[in-house]
Amino acid sequence: MKKNLIIALITITTWSCQQKHKLMGKTIKIGQSITHELEGNPTTGYTWQYKAENPEIVKISEEIVSENKEGMVGTPSKFKYRIEGVSAGSTQIIFTYRRSWETDVPPAQSDTLTVNVE
Repeated sequence: MKKNLIIALITITTWSCQQKHKLMGKTIKIGQSITHELEGNPTTGYTWQYKAENPEIVKISEEIVSENKEGMVGTPSKFKYRIEGVSAGSTQIIFTYRRSWETDVPPAQSDTLTVNVE
């Protein structure tokens, strides 16, 4: 019984650590842009995906910068998102870190960025 409890606690702790969820807010002007960086490891099949609740407010472009040296796999990369204000308003951008083929599995991580455009 004690062993099962320890296993359950370890499982819950591991799961909650993987569910990183940050809520951050930024205010920018129309035409101004900010960069949002997330770490990931695309060689494992995981990538960051994003969805803006009000996509007409911002324009988002993505760049993946690999720290991979030739012949090395499993090294981290930076997922850089350039977010430009295109019309006044507010939107939340929800980033999820998952494998594209695992549709019925919760994301390994998530991140939410609130952007206010003036």
